This record gives sequence, structure tokens and C-alpha cells, in this order.
Amino acid sequence: MNRFFSIILAAFVGANVAQAQNNTSSPYTRYGYGELVQPGFGYSNSRGGLSVGLRNENHINSGNPASFTAIDSMTFRFEFGASIKRSSFQDKEREQTSWDQNLEYMAMQFPVGRYFGFSAGLQPFSFVGYEFSNRHVQPSSISSDTLAYTNSYIGQGNLTQLYLGLGANPFSNLHVGVNAYFNFGSIEHLSQVTFDNGAYHSSSQTNSMKVHDWAVGFGAQYVFPLAENRSLVVGATLDLPSVLTASADREVITNYVDTTKINFDDSFGLPLGFGTGFEYELSESLTVGAEYRFQKWSDVEYFGKKEFNDRHRLACGLDWVPSSMSKNFFKRVSYRAGLNYSNSYFKVNGDDVKHYGASFGLGLPLRRTANPSILNLGVEYGRAGEKSDDLILEQYFKFTLNLSINERWFAKRKFE
Repeated sequence: MNRFFSIILAAFVGANVAQAQNNTSSPYTRYGYGELVQPGFGYSNSRGGLSVGLRNENHINSGNPASFTAIDSMTFRFEFGASIKRSSFQDKEREQTSWDQNLEYMAMQFPVGRYFGFSAGLQPFSFVGYEFSNRHVQPSSISSDTLAYTNSYIGQGNLTQLYLGLGANPFSNLHVGVNAYFNFGSIEHLSQVTFDNGAYHSSSQTNSMKVHDWAVGFGAQYVFPLAENRSLVVGATLDLPSVLTASADREVITNYVDTTKINFDDSFGLPLGFGTGFEYELSESLTVGAEYRFQKWSDVEYFGKKEFNDRHRLACGLDWVPSSMSKNFFKRVSYRAGLNYSNSYFKVNGDDVKHYGASFGLGLPLRRTANPSILNLGVEYGRAGEKSDDLILEQYFKFTLNLSINERWFAKRKFE
């Protein structure tokens, strides 16, 4: 793959990612900023979403900017990813399925001198997409008839991050980095109450916002060399809290009675977050890792209120490559798996929503070299909530495709 093709492909994918909405059908995206997206790309996602301690010379890891130094001094790297997701939603009475597809992210990475690595890209922060309704019939308090009405909920939008990151290697085994994030996007939530009897006034409430602002995150990784070609990487991340510049309002309409509009500009924020994790290279073929991430959402304002709860996330995963330079293609394939658990940053009728996930993936090298371009295929099973009076059981299978293109751009060529 030549350099010209890579530039054209990067421009095309970047333009589409910047313009596209992330698609989802989950009713849980009704709350707050919607469903949060774990930082990290195809290689990370197939290993349970690990990123804090992850260092790999063939893939970009946006979840810890200290990893940007893990690149060959003559390599330019470009990545993009897409996904297809099948979801099912069940309560005590009904079941519904949906298919969604996304062009998810794009990023690039290259060395800056001997001790620095730079990366930039577009990636989702959260996405919203749902449409559902509930019909109710109950005795009327003012007449002998029953009262029939329908609650409808519609939401759409997303928040996207443009990140610029720099990693540095100040000492032999210590790597540090910083990411600057520009967050932007729009979200709209609409809820309606419609009565069958015209004697009652139907009403609606619309919460809409457009946000943009900068945020900063830091990372560090320390590599402990061990005997017999083994190593241990210990990592940490810190995301500073930020207040989002917003144009937002809440409009409440009671049909034929009144319309109220309240402005909530600058009443939104992003939380303080930190993570810690490790990657242990047991041999040249097998690497295992685990991490913990925390986000203090209880301090964040959303439409002027602090209504969220703190979020915790645990993940573990492994990567096995039988023989990276073997002539046998299947021995050069990377086999990956991972598990993760997290709680939601919002509550549904006072209940916390638990999320469990399991993933598996393959990294298919396109060339037999020390630094090949790699086609990554992955599948993730996720489960959130439960079948109850207040919650919905959501289950999904997400199929991902990621291409990591590695090219030698900085080699000095000799002519005879």
C-alpha cells in the first residue's frame, strides 16, 4: 500500500467520521450524555477495553498518551474502524431487536525525533439514539371513564472528541504523555404525554444542547524488563474535570395552555477520572493485563443539577501470537480475549444499571514483517440491566472491523 493511497484513505475516512452520527437503539441512552464509549481502538476493544497499561508497536492506543512512544522511528501509522451491532431489549411483557452500524473512529501516529511520539484522531465520547413508547390505562380521578394515555420518548445525537496527543520518553523505561481533547456535538431528548381524551391537555418536554470545549488528560507508563524476554508495564491515567461551553435549553409545552423555555448555557461538565493497570508479557507469545478506571460523575452538573453517580470499570484481557515471524499464516495471527464490568453513571428509578461484557478478536497480519499492517476482527457480547418493573434487559453482539496501516515513511533511501 503506497503513501498516496494512505493519505486519500485517511482524508476520506476522517471526513465521514466527523460528519456521521453514531447509531444506537438503546433506551438507556435516554439518560445524561447517553452511552459512554470506552477509549481505545480495535486492538484494545478485543481485550476487554484495556488501555491504561497497553503498549504495542503495531497499534494506536488513545486511552493512554504515554503509549504514543511505542512506535518505530521510521513508521507512520493510520487506523480506522467500523462496527455492526445487533441488540435485543426485553422487559416483562415485550421484546424488540435492532441493527445499528457505525463508522467509529480514525487516528494517526508517528514519531517526532527519537524520544517523542505524536497522535491525533477523531473518536466518539458518547452517543444517543432511541425511540420507544408506553401506553397506560387507569381509572380517572375526575370522571367515571378510564384515562388512557401514551408516554413517548425520542432521542438522538452524539458527542465526539478530536484529540491531539504527545508522548515522551524522558528516561530509559519511563514514558509520559498528554492528550488535549476538543469535545463537540449535539444531543436532543424529547418526552411526550398524549391523552386519548381531548379533555386532557397533552404535553411535551424537549432538552436540547450543543456543546464544545477543551479537556486535558495525562498518562504514564513504566516498563520493568524481566528475565527471558519478559516485561511488565505499569500504567496510570488522569483526566481533569472540565466545564463544557454549551448552548442548551429546556422547552416545556402544554398544548393550548402554555409554553415555557429555560436556558441552561454552561451548566454541563465532564468528570475527574483516573485509571491504573498493567500489562505482563509472560513470553514472546503471550501477554495478559488488567485495569481499573474511576470517574467522579457525582460532581458533574447536567442541566444545572448534580444527578449522576460515580462510575467504576474493571477489565482484563490477553493477547496470544504463536509465532510472529512464522511462515505459517495462522501462527502469525493474534488471538485476543477479554472481560469487563462497569456500572452506569446514571440511575433508572433509583436503580444502578450494571454492564457486563466479553470480547474476542483476531489480528490478521497483511505482511510477514516485523511491523506489518494488520486487519483486526472482533466480536463483543454485552449485557446491561435486567427484566423488572423498572429496568430493561439489553443484550447485544457487536462485530467490529479495524485496519491498522503501518508504513515506513521516514527511512533514508540510498541509490547506487
